[in-house]
Amino acid sequence: MKKFSVVITTRNRHALLEKAIQSVLAQTTGDLECIVVDDASTDETQELYSRDPRVVYVRIDAKDSHGGNYARNQGIAHATGEFIAFLDDDDEWLPNKLERQLALFEKHPGSVIFCGRTFKKVSGEGTNLRTSIPPKKHEGDLSRLIRTTYVTSTSCLFFPRALLEKVGNFDERLTFWQEYELCIRLAQVAEFYFVPEALVICLDEVNNKARVSNKVLNWKENTSYIRNKHKALYDDLTFKENWAYHATLMKDAFRRHQRAGKKFKAFYYGVLRLVVEYIPTRILHLF
Repeated sequence: MKKFSVVITTRNRHALLEKAIQSVLAQTTGDLECIVVDDASTDETQELYSRDPRVVYVRIDAKDSHGGNYARNQGIAHATGEFIAFLDDDDEWLPNKLERQLALFEKHPGSVIFCGRTFKKVSGEGTNLRTSIPPKKHEGDLSRLIRTTYVTSTSCLFFPRALLEKVGNFDERLTFWQEYELCIRLAQVAEFYFVPEALVICLDEVNNKARVSNKVLNWKENTSYIRNKHKALYDDLTFKENWAYHATLMKDAFRRHQRAGKKFKAFYYGVLRLVVEYIPTRILHLF
């Protein structure tokens, strides 16, 4: 059994994928397998990754393709490691990412470990880097907080395989917010801790309309589905916690509709964000 199984899902982005894979193979921990799940690519993806025995290539044909979370779950099915981590094909890890997370896990056995990240924002104005380190309140028992805010991203997560087996894999009905929904389940059975360093570089291409993060993709249906799936947990929120949840919702809705070029909806959610998220957090300091 390998110590680490790293799952990368990809589709027609072999140039970005190569950087992601190399950042995994460059990890200082060494004892790992990198599972690349090719979700029906038609480019050179399949030709590139037979060079290193640590890379496990899994192909999903077009007729069997059922979305990103299905691909992630296929990667999990092939994993043999004691620990599971995920990396989006357009993100990169710093070489000591797994080592630093493992050291923290050994202090908090059985927990979910994540880390800070650097956003590499690429737009018509050039490239801008912004580092984000989680606030201290995003540690420990997050069973309530996790329902109200977006704590981390897929590429930052690290946890023992046994935890995933306990709560179940990614929900294949979701087209986004998959890590948010998974973390809700994880937080009900485990505590969360983070390495206060930016160990992940997340590519943020503002003007790329093909990026999932810049699309709406049945946004309302996805968020409603999550709320209904965990209805008992959301019904237990206090008034302030429920307000914080809607603040997170409005912030995400505004950003998605703005980047998708839906100006009227972006304006609508922008006004709601001002009332629900911006004023309470920046002026009233409610959250």
